[in-house]
Amino acid sequence: MLRKRVWRKAAGDAVSWHQDESLSTTIFILKEFGPTGFLLKEDGESKNYKVFLGDPHTCNCGTFQKEKDLCKHICWVLMRKFRLPRDHEYCFQPGLVERQILEVLQHPYKMASAPSAPAQLCSSEEDDGTIRQKGISDDDICPICQEELIRKRLPVAHCRFGCGNNVHISCMKVWADHQSRSETDGMVNCPLCRENFGTLKMLHELVKNVGQLYTTSEREHLEKHLGIPCNNCRICPVVGKCFKCTVCSYYHLCEDCFKRSCHPQHSFAVRTKRNQSWQLMMENKKSLTDDQEVCTNIDTGVTSEVVPEHVLKILPVTQVHPSSRLLERGIQCRLCLQSFRVGQQVKILPCRHKFHSGCIKTWLQQSICCPVDWHVIYNPLTWSGNDNKPICTSTRTRSAQVNLIHQQNAELFVPGIGLQRKERSDVSKLAPQPPVSLESIVQNTRALSIDNTQSAMPNSCESSSLQRTMEGSRRSQQSLFVGFSNHDNESQRKASSLRGRIRPLRSSLCGISPENSTIRQVDENQKHLAVTKAQHTH
Repeated sequence: MLRKRVWRKAAGDAVSWHQDESLSTTIFILKEFGPTGFLLKEDGESKNYKVFLGDPHTCNCGTFQKEKDLCKHICWVLMRKFRLPRDHEYCFQPGLVERQILEVLQHPYKMASAPSAPAQLCSSEEDDGTIRQKGISDDDICPICQEELIRKRLPVAHCRFGCGNNVHISCMKVWADHQSRSETDGMVNCPLCRENFGTLKMLHELVKNVGQLYTTSEREHLEKHLGIPCNNCRICPVVGKCFKCTVCSYYHLCEDCFKRSCHPQHSFAVRTKRNQSWQLMMENKKSLTDDQEVCTNIDTGVTSEVVPEHVLKILPVTQVHPSSRLLERGIQCRLCLQSFRVGQQVKILPCRHKFHSGCIKTWLQQSICCPVDWHVIYNPLTWSGNDNKPICTSTRTRSAQVNLIHQQNAELFVPGIGLQRKERSDVSKLAPQPPVSLESIVQNTRALSIDNTQSAMPNSCESSSLQRTMEGSRRSQQSLFVGFSNHDNESQRKASSLRGRIRPLRSSLCGISPENSTIRQVDENQKHLAVTKAQHTH
């Protein structure tokens, strides 16, 4: 059979570049035209593309129309849909004849799946009138984006009225939008069995609930190595190329510090994105350039850390109760892709992702990163035992109030009536002090009273003695005021001038009325002594 295009023995640079581009791009299958025709939609773009396999392959994208060669959409169909290895001879050919296409359809090639977390599969309860969800294995893929479900770790939904297979919720939203269902209670067809997958209203509810699972760190660029600081300049996180010592645990360098040979005694491994594996580097790293860099895909020789046992115990754990929001549709563990059930233990990581305790414990015994956003959980330079302890707002407010009261008590000064201050080291043990009783205030004030109740003076000596006593009493009355603890001469002069205005404040602070206070009794005694003196003089 004659071919319209020349048979290639190896992939060119342009084809290899398009293959890399297709593997790093999320593309959805919106419709299939037979076994070899597909309507594709690229994530983030509104335009759809039609791809047909044959001799030659065709695509209506601008790249294919310009180069007349394999584009990323054709490469995606060959490597994602039909699972051809990128080095297979059929994968870089500009076209395939009918016999070769039939061979690809009847004998699909399986790519070696990436190592995934040993998930703890939790069977979900069967809903009334619907099909039970099928279990998810490592080889299961989404029929729309052709990504492995366990490896992608996106929330899934299952076909409730047909096959029971699982599909990414985000992919089903793209699939439903293409079907253009205008009815609110309309049904969405399953991309596998073509039966009713579920209602459009239910799908919108799933999309809304799934938004709660995504965190801020998950939206960060992959060039940011979250949770990894540079051991030399202490910048955190390292952005761009990150270098890891193959001997020292938890030792990382940024690109600038690595070029200055800050740790020359050991070799290093490098990675550009946080979701990539570490790749060994060449020995002459002092003269490192982009052209001289040599890496291997083998992770041998790189020390792999795990989360210590004491850190695992510190991570917060919550139990699912009947009214928990974790029971809403679409909320699920991102490792086993199963919903949460009442009574299960859920562990929360510092990046705020939630997993089944059994699932995440098994994962953290083999890795030090979050399985969703690859945020490093433990690093000695940044780890603190209080990172996961919630801050109690009431305790913090109470502490501020106690400090304010202590500051005011230090400035408040009442001569003769000492303020009882009880200082304690632990703020949480401080209890509100009981109010001062009226009897204690009266007793303390009586101690200040002047006992001069004599009604008569026999001679002038006694009169002069009485006059000196009254002057001393007036001076003691002037010193009895409420003010600040500044005992300089200027403050005393101001205090004596403000004696009349401060006296009502003194009564209010003591918590008693002027009629019942002992201070008022002292004033009345003073007036009585003045009358007695006048009578004695006459």
